[in-house]
Amino acid sequence: MMRILFSALFAFLLCSNTSAEVNIKNLRSSRVYSSVLKEYRDLKVLLPNEYDNTYYKYPTIYLLDAETNFDVGIEVLSFLMDNHFIPPHIVVGIPNTDRFRDMTPVDSVMNKNIYKTRGGADNFIKTLEEDVFPFLTENFRMNSQRLVMGHSYSGLFVVYAFSIRPELFDKYLAFSPVLWWNNKAIVRDVDSFLSNNSSIRKQLFVSFAEEAAEMLNSCKSLISSLETNAPSDLKWHYAWMPDESHYTLYRKSLMQGMETIFTDYKYPDVQLLVENGVEAAENYQRKVLLSYGRNEKLPYSLIESVCIQLKDEEKYNEAMAFLKYSITNYPERAESFFYVGEIYEKVNQPKEAVKFYEIAHNKDKGRWDYENKFIAMQKLLIELENNAQNSVDL
Repeated sequence: MMRILFSALFAFLLCSNTSAEVNIKNLRSSRVYSSVLKEYRDLKVLLPNEYDNTYYKYPTIYLLDAETNFDVGIEVLSFLMDNHFIPPHIVVGIPNTDRFRDMTPVDSVMNKNIYKTRGGADNFIKTLEEDVFPFLTENFRMNSQRLVMGHSYSGLFVVYAFSIRPELFDKYLAFSPVLWWNNKAIVRDVDSFLSNNSSIRKQLFVSFAEEAAEMLNSCKSLISSLETNAPSDLKWHYAWMPDESHYTLYRKSLMQGMETIFTDYKYPDVQLLVENGVEAAENYQRKVLLSYGRNEKLPYSLIESVCIQLKDEEKYNEAMAFLKYSITNYPERAESFFYVGEIYEKVNQPKEAVKFYEIAHNKDKGRWDYENKFIAMQKLLIELENNAQNSVDL
């Protein structure tokens, strides 16, 4: 079985011989005039590290309340992108000019003396559609996939946009949304939206902390509505964070929300690959290609860990399948060839073993152990041949 598995591969070889820092070089500042609001709006843009070296069009994360949350937001997002928890995105921070005006969906009868302007969320949506999105699409390589996230009043806006204009974004993250606004009107609106739509192919993540009673009850009402009325194709999740306050949950919510929404993008762990075989690695690649348009391979360190565990457990056929996968994807790595040699030696096929030991030695001549193993295996073959010849002579 193993001889067949590697015969074609060997012939081919003979013929073809987590912390993260924000890269300030990727930060851009832009300005766009809002024809709806009759004002200029600043935009803060973080490009992916790979941006200048690719021709990809990237999905976009819209980070609201950027005057206060942009720095912490891009710190967390850079960590998640650099460590392959989420795909590379363009992050767009939108600072407020009048937060209560833009983030609240209806004119509330409450607190008129505190909130001088309010109820302008529809105009802010128009600003995004008519001014911000076209400007960014013209100036940066963006695809049509959009994610929006907001906290507190901007969390309220996120939930409102989800219920009234679900096509605006693909993924919605609302952290401690102010759902009590206007006597919980948004909770009733979401309930109606869910009840009247049999299909909502979106993703929604909601978090809330140890809030004031009215705030907490509003959040729980929203979750209850989702549990009762959400269609099956709406992927939604919530996180209650009782150890956090309304003002401290942002970083934790961002980390958990992103990991939850992009859970299928994370690399599979070693044990899953060991148990499910090389097909699991190939399935992961296909899924990422279909879902995210990215042709990615598993990192060599992960594949190597799987190969070593399978080899140590003497599951040689399974190990050989992963080593073939490894050599196909990382032909420059000497280690995989050496592991193949070890397995052939274990199953008493020294002629095959020496071929792969030789390849490993030639690829990494600095490894004395590779050289010693190659020399030792050559000597063994000579001894075996001499013994066989002596037997014939006798």
